[in-house]
Order: sequence, then structure tokens, then C-alpha cells
Amino acid sequence: MFLITFSEALKKGIFHDQNHFFENDPKEFFLFLKRVREQYDSELSMPSSRFFSCLLLVIGLLPFSSSLSYATSLKDTIPNNIIMYHRFGETKYPSTNITVEQLESHLNYLVEQNYRFIQASDLLDPEQQKEKTITVTIDDAYLSFYEVGLPIFEKYQVPVTLFLNTENVGGFNYMSWDQLRDSLRRGVEIQNHSHTHSSFATLDEEAIMSEIETSQNLIFTNLNITPNLFAFPFGESSDLAQKIIERHFDAAFGQHSGAFSMNYQYYIPRFPLNENYGSLERLRDISKSLPFEAAQLQPSNPTLNPPSTRFVLDVEGGVNGVNCFITDFQGSIEKKMTVLENKLLIELSRMPVSGRLRFNCTKVDNDIFWYGHQYFLN
Repeated sequence: MFLITFSEALKKGIFHDQNHFFENDPKEFFLFLKRVREQYDSELSMPSSRFFSCLLLVIGLLPFSSSLSYATSLKDTIPNNIIMYHRFGETKYPSTNITVEQLESHLNYLVEQNYRFIQASDLLDPEQQKEKTITVTIDDAYLSFYEVGLPIFEKYQVPVTLFLNTENVGGFNYMSWDQLRDSLRRGVEIQNHSHTHSSFATLDEEAIMSEIETSQNLIFTNLNITPNLFAFPFGESSDLAQKIIERHFDAAFGQHSGAFSMNYQYYIPRFPLNENYGSLERLRDISKSLPFEAAQLQPSNPTLNPPSTRFVLDVEGGVNGVNCFITDFQGSIEKKMTVLENKLLIELSRMPVSGRLRFNCTKVDNDIFWYGHQYFLN
């Protein structure tokens, strides 16, 4: 990896543009990298790793060249990102909870910044993406959404999309069908999140079909609606699961960080926000992030079988200035990155452990461009 100090970065002109996202401020750039690092740790529900103990002299966004060029074919200049919550005001679950104070600060900020709020189904309409938007999604239909979260979203006139797994309806700490019907009347969009909330990375075709048919039937019977969107439980998917989902839904969502793009129509990223990592600074970065015009990580199957330590990232316009962070349940994984035929070869220092493996690849031009991908290892 190409490493330079902040002073060298200044000499190379990284912060020369007065309209740059970081406004010539190396400290702000460092804080952005710190927030990115926290993003990965928060998704793994673990404390920040040792990454930043050695980052004081590093700018990792310039891994391959001592002469910087930001000439790319990045075209998307309007952010249309998706944020995700689970619980509201349930402080004994910090990895999935957001406090009332944090939620109100998030909505205040987004309103002040003139973001338009749209529901997940609106993302299928290109006309809805011509101005900057935020889509708020909630997973699992915990009771705290109905009792705590929904009144706050109504206070700020923010429409939301709730992804519902049907087996838990009416169970302890979950919403009832009556409460779900009331939420529909109050403008909440309800979409599908499976029946049993099992990992779709581990299910065969028969089990996936059972999950879809059971949940769709229960939702139609009790709510008189037929969801057209799906969210993978735990954000865990596979090529098989996506092919089946494609036959029944118009789009599907993961739980991995990344700027919204319909390039990944059946594995659309969402930014999780929780109690430990729900700062306004992080929300600012998330809300402003843009997608690469095209990015593809190989192998592409979200279920990584067999496990691998070698990956290739292909980005339209080239990989200059792209940096990637990789994490599994043991924390950050060191990597070697090499440009081969204008693609980025990423070689991990160790074999990832079982569970979720996340790649987050960013580039700072005048804005933040953010690509994410999640694997699952049995």
C-alpha cells in the first residue's frame, strides 16, 4: 500500500480544491477515515480495532501512484441513500438500538440539509432520484418502532419502510397484526423480510420458496397488501437466493454499507445506524455518499464457497485512489492491494473466519464514493 504523511499529501495537492468535500482540512479527512473505520466495527458489533493506532501517518486513499489524478467517469452527483434502524429507545441492545435523542438529531440534521424523504418503493422510480433523498428503513417490526420510533417519524413527517418477518408477529417485544394495520393507515410502507428470519445464505431452493410463500400469504391475509420488495435477514444472501427473489420481488436489500445504486438491484446496500455509532458526523458522511458508476467485486457470489483470500475489484473509470477495508468477526484483515490491468487485486493476510465478511471500498473525489459488498462463509 502506498503511504504518505499529511504534509506530503498537502504538497501533492490533495486538499487544493476550495470546493473539495474536506475544504482543505487534513483533520477533517482524518476524521472521515475514522468514521469509516467505526462503520465497519459497528456492523460487526465489536469495538474499534487496532487500525487507527497505525493510521496517524497514513492516507490510504492513494494506494498506487505518487501523482494523483481524480479524472474518472463517476457520473452520479445526487445522493439517494438508505439508512437502517432496528430498535428505538431499548438501551440494553446498543448494537441494534438508537436512542430517542440520536434519532431526533438525525432527523433534524437531514431536514435542515433539505433532504427529501422517500420510501423504499420510490427508489424504483428514476424520477424520484433527481434530487437528494434519504430512505429510512426499519427491520424486524420490534414493538419499540411502534411505541417510540413511529411517533417521532410522524413528528418530522418522515415516511418510512418497515421490513417485516412474519413468524414473530404478536410475539414478545414484537408488533401485533393490529399494530401493523394501524401503521399502514398512518402511512408506513410494509415490505417482506422473510417468515422465520433465517439466513438465506444457508437455505436451499425449497426452503427459500417456503419462506417467501409463507410470509407473502400471511402479509396478504392480515394486511391485504402484497409486498414487492425484500430485505435479506442479517443481510446474508447467495446467487441462488437472489435468482429466486428476482422471480417474486422487484428489488432486494442487504445490510452492508454502500451508496445506493440500482446496479445491484437484488443486493442493494443500506447504511446501519445504531446506538454506539450514530453520530451526526457519521450520518453526514453516509447521507452525502455517492455510488461508483459501476463497481464489481469478484468472486461475486455473496456466499463465499470455497473461502478465499484473493479478490478482484473492477471499477469503471479505474481504481486509482480507491481504498478498501475488510472485516470479519475477528476484526480488520490486513491486505495487499495491487493494480493489474486496471483492476485491483486484493490479497488478504489471513483466511476469513466463518460468518460475515465485509468489503468497504471508498474513493474521495470532490465527494465520497462508497461501494460495499458482504460475503457469508459457512
